[in-house]
Amino acid sequence: MRKTTAIILTLILCLTAFTGCKPDKEKIQSDFSVMVAAAATPDHIGQTAAFLDENISFVGEEIAGHMLVAYEEYLLRYLDENRNQAETLRPFFDEKTGIIDESKITDTGASELYANLRAGSIIAVYYEEALTLKVDYTRLLEKYGEYIPESLRLLYGLDADSVLKPMTENAKLNISWETLLDRAYRAEMILKKYPEDHLVKENAQWLYTTYLNALLMGTTNTPIFDYETEEFSAEAKAAYVHFMRENSDAVLTFALTEYFSYLESIEYNLDYNDVTMSKVFFDTCDWIVTETNKRLEEEIK
Repeated sequence: MRKTTAIILTLILCLTAFTGCKPDKEKIQSDFSVMVAAAATPDHIGQTAAFLDENISFVGEEIAGHMLVAYEEYLLRYLDENRNQAETLRPFFDEKTGIIDESKITDTGASELYANLRAGSIIAVYYEEALTLKVDYTRLLEKYGEYIPESLRLLYGLDADSVLKPMTENAKLNISWETLLDRAYRAEMILKKYPEDHLVKENAQWLYTTYLNALLMGTTNTPIFDYETEEFSAEAKAAYVHFMRENSDAVLTFALTEYFSYLESIEYNLDYNDVTMSKVFFDTCDWIVTETNKRLEEEIK
């Protein structure tokens, strides 16, 4: 009897101790808010990332999502304020592999900088003939994806693609028309599935509009109409027609249907040097973007 009582008491004490040590979600979020509001330095980024690593699993999906978005904004603020930071790492960047060769870093300061940035999910990428630091969304997903809402995982998946393969480089389309369509459609699906999620809505809407503009107008060095022949891109047309057939319910298909109506009216030919025709073209594209966003907003109400 005494032995049984002792076992029960021990279990109660263990349970009490466990309950007493249960992490305080609100305190974790509050402490983290103070950290990401402070001035960011490489050392501070390393410390903040360590705190996030240790605590994000305790707070639940909703708080974890808010914490990660706050952390992303903290990193973006640091990158905006330290645009030349990448130059410190430039001597160690291998353009062939596209990565920093850590074996070449012998300077203690550069080594500590890289370690903190890497721990903080910041990546060095070579973009438009310069080394640039970006938020590493792929790493954020690897480290924290299981703890955050699906909506944020989907958005960060798009952001990861944008970092690894930017839409444009030197004003030239850097991805295929099919990939551009896919990214736009993924953004549309995020907006449709999570219409009230303020963590993702603004950024998903920005991406959607950005991709839609490129689909309709091309880019300076990848024009949708050939500068010499004045003909509409055959590759774009094939990709758009296929998408419309496969995704008849997409709002993006509404945009492309309106677009093709206009293209048929000009017989798929446009001389950019013709001021009047060019103005009508760009005005029409702007109208389609506006109407498409209105239609999407109506669908998700």
